[in-house]
Amino acid sequence: MNTILSVNCQDIVFVTVASLGKTVMQMTVSGSASFTALMEHIRGKVENLDGLLTIDIRNRSQGTAARRVMRMRRSGMGLLRAQMQGYAA
Repeated sequence: MNTILSVNCQDIVFVTVASLGKTVMQMTVSGSASFTALMEHIRGKVENLDGLLTIDIRNRSQGTAARRVMRMRRSGMGLLRAQMQGYAA
């Protein structure tokens, strides 16, 4: 399932996001002009999640699928950890 996925604006793409084996989000996306644009859209939707995410993508229009793993960190977490360790003011 780790194939290169091509995406066109007319394609309907199903996305499932899992964290620690549990599905945390499912969505249907259309209108993405490229795989990169699709991943940026997904990244924007999961930006409030923290940790390692498994993203299963299925392009219904072309009959292809892919799996990606993404590490997310909530914004501000780095500063909070730095403050707790005494590195930031």
